Order: sequence, then structure tokens, then C-alpha cells
Amino acid sequence: MASAATTQYTPVFTRAQREVEALVGGVLLNTLGKAAQKITVSKSGLVAKEVYLPKCDYTMYYHEREAVIDDEVVADQDKPTVIFFHGLSMRSEETAGFITSLNIPPNVRVLCPEMMGHGRDIDNRLLADPDNYTMPTHQVMLESTSEFLDIVKVGSNTNAFGISLGGAAVYYIQHHRPDIIKRSVLVSPAILCCVDKTLVSGVEDGSNNFCCAQSREDLKLLMRDLSTGRDDYTREKFDPVPPFFLESVYRQSKKGPVGHFKTLLLHLLANKDNPFSALKDVDRESHRLVIWPEKDRIINYEEGKRFFEVSSNDGDDGCFESKSKNTEFEVVPNCGHVFHADGRGIMSIIQPRVREYLLNFVA
Repeated sequence: MASAATTQYTPVFTRAQREVEALVGGVLLNTLGKAAQKITVSKSGLVAKEVYLPKCDYTMYYHEREAVIDDEVVADQDKPTVIFFHGLSMRSEETAGFITSLNIPPNVRVLCPEMMGHGRDIDNRLLADPDNYTMPTHQVMLESTSEFLDIVKVGSNTNAFGISLGGAAVYYIQHHRPDIIKRSVLVSPAILCCVDKTLVSGVEDGSNNFCCAQSREDLKLLMRDLSTGRDDYTREKFDPVPPFFLESVYRQSKKGPVGHFKTLLLHLLANKDNPFSALKDVDRESHRLVIWPEKDRIINYEEGKRFFEVSSNDGDDGCFESKSKNTEFEVVPNCGHVFHADGRGIMSIIQPRVREYLLNFVA
């Protein structure tokens, strides 16, 4: 006797609830959200620009706030500069709010390059000609960033900030161009050996759809992982993102190139070239502040301590000492990659320390 077919369906109440959540979240994201983003970018002084890099045969997209003294724009190489590198799946303009919060003096030039495989690179290359799009490698990203610094005339009095993928970018560009990058702040830098092994295996075997949500549950688990982990039931705010935003974000995510960031992530993880495959710090002389969330489930805190060869200073302050004399390593307790256990964003937590270090120029 044939068995009856099982029908998968979503209860009417759940469907209706999702529609309401999507409507509320969509209105906020597409009206208030977009308006707020425009206001934030405008307030930061950042202007969208692009420049052609002849050696790499590549158009680099970026945002810039020019340095001004007494209402006069200062020549590029004569001024202190801060460069901000965004994380995976972000766009360069998404750094605007954090930049504004730092209250950077007007005489400091601000640059925010958009990394390959992100933002307008997706809009103008991947979506325009998907058949001829090639995924960037660490080496190509490094070379294009290095050429970018030369083309836009970045001077030698420059500091840099990077988080996650952007943190790895800053780590390697500081090593590659010590003539330009003098001090850096690295927040959970996605150096290959520090990427969480459980996360990597899950992405590889398909059990973890990190940055490639196939369902609402995937997105919910991602947000929990960006906090202190999907299995950490002890935290104060178990779901860091409200349901109405989650539903709208899920629907927005289905409009982008399917699987792009997962493909990009796996492509970068497969890179075995030095110095990108290094297991220990290859840039021990550089001046940098390394900030790591204690319960980061994306870029592993313990692996980060091993990479930068840090150990407890045996004091009561909970600070660490590195074998690299110019490295300061600091931990954010009870915090994940993006969210603290109490729901706060990591950027608001680290803002005072970042400003203190980043605006301390060597010249």
C-alpha cells in the first residue's frame, strides 16, 4: 500500500506574521534605514569615488573625506591619513557611522577602499558580466590595494583600521607597505589560521550556511553566531536582532548574487601562498593594537592569541603581553564577532580605544 505524501506547509498565522514582520522591517530598512544611511554618509563627509589602477587593470571604488585646514583642501601627501577596511559582505559606505563617531579632526584625510568582491565591484562587474567574473585572491587584493595607495597619493603618515576580513587586509598591507602604514588597529583579523575551524568545516560541508542563508533559520543562527554563539543560552540577549528586521534582511539577501560570499570565503580560505598561510606573526615589528572579542565564533580568540604570541601578564587588569614589542593585544569580555552578550554592537564598545590609538600619528 502506497504511503500518503507528506506536504510541507507554513501555518497561516506564521505566514501572516512573517508578512507583518517583513512589512515593518522593510519600511524601516527601505525608508528610515536608507534615509539614515544617506544622512550618516553625508555627516561623515565621505564622498563616493573611483580610480583606475593601470598595473592591476582594475577600477577601485572607495569613499574619501579630504583633509581641510582653514577651509583649504590640503595636498594629499602632506597630511595625516586614516584608512578604514570593512568586513566580509559589507560596503565601504557602511563604515560611515563608525567614522563619524570617532570625531576625526578635519585636517586628517579619511579613505575607505571597497575590497574586491564587494559593493560596487559586485554591482558593476559581477552583476553586469557574471560569466567573465573571477574571484579575487589574497595576492590580487593586496596588489590592488598597494597600487591604490600610490595612485591616490597616500603619504607616509598613515594609520589604518580593519575588522574581520578588513583586519586581515590591514595586517597584510601594513606588512607589504611599511613605508605608508605606520600604525594599525586590527579587530578580529581574519588571518587564515585564525578563522574558526568549526565554522570552516561547517561552511565546507554545507552544515553551516554562514553568509549564505538558505532559510530564515540560517539567518537566525548566523546572528547568534555573530554574538557569542548559537548554543550560548546564558547570554542576556539570545537573539541580537529583532524578528521584524530579521525577516526583512532575509528577503533582501535573496535579491543579491546567490552564494557569492560563500564562494568568495571558500576561495580565500583555499589560498595557500605565503605570507597568507603563515601560522605565526610575520610582521612583528609593526606598531598595532589588536582587539579580540573573547567569545568570537567566527575568528577564533585562542587562535588569535597563538598567532600574535601573547600571554597573560599575571596582573589583575586582565591584559596580555605579546612577544612583539610593538603589539598591544586587548580582549573584549563576553563579546562575539559583532554583538556583545547584552546586545550591544562591538563597534560602540571599542570606539574610545580605537580613537585613542588610531589618531596618534607618528609624525
